[in-house]
Amino acid sequence: MQRQLAQRIFEEAIRAGSPDPAMWIASQTVEQPVVEEVLRLLAARGSNPTHAESQEVSRPTRLADPLIGTVLGAYRVERLIGTGGMGRVYLALSTTDESVHVAIKVLGRFASGAVAMQRFAREAEVLEKLRHPAIAAFYATGRYDDGEGPVPWLAMEAIPDAVDLATWCESKRLGVRERIALVAEVSDAIGLAHRMGIVHRDLKPANILVTAHGEPKVIDFGVARCIGGESSLGAAQTQTGQLVGTMQYMSPEQFVGDPRKIDERADVYALGVILFELLSEQYPHEVRALPITDAARLVCDVDAPDIRSVVSDIDEALALIVANALCRDRSARIENARALNEQLRNWLRGNTALPAESARASSHASHTSRAAHTPHALESQSVAKSAGWFIPTLSVSLVVLVGLIATGVVTPVSIMRLWRTLTSATTQGAALDPSSATATEPISIESEPAGARITIDGRDVGTTPYDSTISWTASSLSATIVISKVECKSQTHVIAAAPRGGRTAPLQMRVRLDPVSVPNTP
Repeated sequence: MQRQLAQRIFEEAIRAGSPDPAMWIASQTVEQPVVEEVLRLLAARGSNPTHAESQEVSRPTRLADPLIGTVLGAYRVERLIGTGGMGRVYLALSTTDESVHVAIKVLGRFASGAVAMQRFAREAEVLEKLRHPAIAAFYATGRYDDGEGPVPWLAMEAIPDAVDLATWCESKRLGVRERIALVAEVSDAIGLAHRMGIVHRDLKPANILVTAHGEPKVIDFGVARCIGGESSLGAAQTQTGQLVGTMQYMSPEQFVGDPRKIDERADVYALGVILFELLSEQYPHEVRALPITDAARLVCDVDAPDIRSVVSDIDEALALIVANALCRDRSARIENARALNEQLRNWLRGNTALPAESARASSHASHTSRAAHTPHALESQSVAKSAGWFIPTLSVSLVVLVGLIATGVVTPVSIMRLWRTLTSATTQGAALDPSSATATEPISIESEPAGARITIDGRDVGTTPYDSTISWTASSLSATIVISKVECKSQTHVIAAAPRGGRTAPLQMRVRLDPVSVPNTP
């Protein structure tokens, strides 16, 4: 399939001619293997064949996208504004009202399989149902013939000069209240979807655009799931074992892959991750560099950290809202986005009383903690049996001690000296325990480009260049170091522990971060 697509794009490039074939190829597909194959075919034909052929006319022929100028429904396509894994997005002008611009999403020919077609149809159906200021509006859908068969398209609200939610918050240096207000608007929009039985399943900052006026718009309902029985979406449900979503924002039940367990609370979990990220600039679980199995184990088995462990000035009420949204146990999680919106709005109004759901989550956490410390049944039986001889023995010992003090054989002062000697010996023994001893080792990390974020065993320690120490204990085996930077491919390095100074040279790391070759566009 990729080779056939590469051959077709190559032949079209040769027929049309272009002064910049590489740029034109990028406008046709974002599949890197296809791009590389077309460039290879062009190189085999000549260094710049399309440019050479274009010299026969008085000026270079401009290789136009075949859709530019085409009328789809009531809209005339003006220009390409983005490409993605599912196809291309164009800016189009209404043929009936020249003041109206729309974004037209066209499914790529390379993504025209049954699953892609279902997801595209699902997005059109969902958007047609949802009308909310914080959801990109739906206008129309249809199909056109590209010469190889029908290709679906849908027209939605154009969002000029929009950026994703995280970039907006960072670029505008928004405070906590402003960030919470944006997430509250998003949760209100997702609450509408939940009331209509629709779960987004892929909420993340990249799917929440912010307009130039600071208004959030949720996009990309392509993997949405209907949990009601009235929609034809039921025909395109996820199969058991199929993972849908983006790992950093996926709930534990999404990792399990059982669609029967995925409901509104999966979106609540994703909104909790977004809250955590916007407030701390970190993820509750750093899974980007992990294999899917390790990521699933971490998210499903380890509680998200308290946001206050990363950002100290977050108040308890807000911290509990975040924690409740991130509960691993979905039965203790906030039930839907509408309830989350109510809690965030209450917090914004200055009501810092602990919300009922957060109190329930705190109670659940306490119950879980107590359960974790509940003695095993066999252990409880042993304690019960030992109590049969322990209490009488203790009673006899106390009677003897009182008698010795009364007869002057021992004095309270001598008992205190003996107690201090015993506790001192115990403390020294603990200090000499090699398993509790720690050793530090100098570490230096540099990156090209500089300014990369560093996490060691999931703990954010700063940015490159980094000069500090790493701590080891006798039981340490290794440390996992992740080096990441926006628009670059992250790197993960596992460093073997050297708790006794086993390394003969300073621990130094110098890495080069490669740029991401394919932009992640809608």
